[in-house]
Amino acid sequence: MNNLVLESPVSKQSFIWVASYADGTFLPEFSYDSQLENSFYDIEKDKLIRFGLVGYGINLYYEVLGGIFKIAGQMIEVSYKDNITGKEYPLTGQPMTMYKDIIQYKNAESTFDPHNRGITTTDSVITQYNFGYKQSLDIDGVKFHFKATCSVPYGRPVFINFRLVSDRDFNNSTLIIRKNSLQTFEYDAPLAANVASELNWQVNV
Repeated sequence: MNNLVLESPVSKQSFIWVASYADGTFLPEFSYDSQLENSFYDIEKDKLIRFGLVGYGINLYYEVLGGIFKIAGQMIEVSYKDNITGKEYPLTGQPMTMYKDIIQYKNAESTFDPHNRGITTTDSVITQYNFGYKQSLDIDGVKFHFKATCSVPYGRPVFINFRLVSDRDFNNSTLIIRKNSLQTFEYDAPLAANVASELNWQVNV
């Protein structure tokens, strides 16, 4: 991600995904010279260092090494704390861990008349852009499955969905979100073993 390519090169999308590589090159969803579409499946994950969205002069992405989000200049880190033992498990920022299982998709809407044989009456319109990752972590003997998806909806604030599964029970625990290492947000988040819990967190870009 760099300040030279923060606009979508195609009029049909306000945001495009961009994969940034360790050698300084990048693969955009649509090429900036030809406007031809590139396949998500052509992303070279072994070279990937950042992945996210650009558009409207801003970038939203995460660092593949450690999984920390950078949303319009704001650094977002996440951890999970067992309040009984005081043990904190960093879900992002794990050293030497590459969060390469990337996610991207779009929400879209169209309308149709069910009385007219279900024929679509409007073109499909994108209503939300999404990107993120899923990652399995083994932290001090506890196995976590962590999924983080940043969503950019039209007309509503940007938010991140955090989904967490643990292989053990946590009856008194907290999900901790840190913004720019300064602001800390804490949420009660007990977990039953192998049962997923989710939180939608508004970023306030």
